[in-house]
Amino acid sequence: MSETTTRERMISTAMTLFRREGYQATSWRRLVEKAGTPWGSAYHHFPGGKEQLAVAAIELGTTVVAKTVRRAFERNETVEDAVSWWYRKAGEALAADDYRGGCPLATITLEMAHASPAITKACQDAFAAWHALLVELLTAHDVNNTDNTADTDAVDDLAMAIMNNLEGALLVSRVRRSPDPLDRAARHVALVVRAA
Repeated sequence: MSETTTRERMISTAMTLFRREGYQATSWRRLVEKAGTPWGSAYHHFPGGKEQLAVAAIELGTTVVAKTVRRAFERNETVEDAVSWWYRKAGEALAADDYRGGCPLATITLEMAHASPAITKACQDAFAAWHALLVELLTAHDVNNTDNTADTDAVDDLAMAIMNNLEGALLVSRVRRSPDPLDRAARHVALVVRAA
């Protein structure tokens, strides 16, 4: 097992466990065992322990979601269809994980916000990156741009609404063990986009 593979496996495992079980409930021992990595390697790659690994897992989650969002907008011509595709994929991933997962940041954010400055900063950066990406994609799709002067506040608000709807719908879908809240959220966003 190469060093790169060991490090990547630990980060991916941490992202999954923190999303499903939370930061506090996931011990360092469980992370190392689940990743199948030697103890020495784990400390070599993450001398800052679980907190340092959590930051790396948040960064991975940020990248994974950003790739999905970009794919949604590349595969669909309209914003409504892109958001619907993204929400549907989120629902499929949630169902495949037996409704234990959801957003790779939600659980750790709720649990660790302000308990760890490093984790809080990583979460803030992640949500800011997703928001900036959505603003970029919405602007590229000429949302709210009828006279070639896009209303940046309106695009910014729409990007935030799309993110907030997704986060809330993932939570309710997880509790209900159903993708229906995500489907409804996508329909709601379509109405908002059409009204913009």
